[in-house]
Amino acid sequence: MTNFADLKQSDLDRQKRQEYVTQLFDNLAPRYDRFNRAVSLFRDEAWRNKTIQLLGENRSGAILDLAAGTGDLAHSALRLGARQVHVFDISREMLTFAKEKFRRQSDMQTNAAFELGSAESLPFKEGAMDGVVSGFAMRNVFHFLDDVLAEVYRVLKPGGSVAILELSQPDNPLLRHGFRLHMKIVMPAIGKLTTGDSAPFAYLRETTMTFLTREQFKRRLERAGFVQVKWHCFMLGAIAVHYGTKPHRTSISDR
Repeated sequence: MTNFADLKQSDLDRQKRQEYVTQLFDNLAPRYDRFNRAVSLFRDEAWRNKTIQLLGENRSGAILDLAAGTGDLAHSALRLGARQVHVFDISREMLTFAKEKFRRQSDMQTNAAFELGSAESLPFKEGAMDGVVSGFAMRNVFHFLDDVLAEVYRVLKPGGSVAILELSQPDNPLLRHGFRLHMKIVMPAIGKLTTGDSAPFAYLRETTMTFLTREQFKRRLERAGFVQVKWHCFMLGAIAVHYGTKPHRTSISDR
């Protein structure tokens, strides 16, 4: 049986993996927010706010929430001053719940657009966005990550900002061991309690364990053309926001 959670497998069928991920999140959508609140010990809102703030002045413009899920990052972006947000995801069910969340706050709904599609082929013009954010999604597009980052680069205006919130692993060996135990035992238990299903969290654990290190992901962003790439950690390194800028001027040598 194909293990779609093992990111070290280089010969996976990309389309079948996308279908698997889409179905997984379609099924998880009704209980996704409940799980996020519980597993983060209700710190997820603070992480999202910091992610938006790391866009700098660009956070007041047009913001794309890539692989948005139920739209929490987009919601935070509007609260922190974004002019417009685009809530983009491959899961129709996730977008359904995102729309309902925004509908309950009509003052935000008029500034939000909801789009269904794949992150490797974004339906936006070059330079259309002031900022792009994404939360806990890069593991799900790992096998075409360079294509996704190239699309993020394309749709950003020169001088635009990217900020990507993702699970990470602590540098300290003792903390890293504790983190792995948490991912193996505690997190699936919380998932089972809040959603009634532990299977998606086995996927979450394994993709986290086989994802890039912070330094490796930084290099991938730089290879896509971004400059001033840094990261900001939470929870002793278990969570990281990677952020950077699209240069105002680009040349062949920059890329």
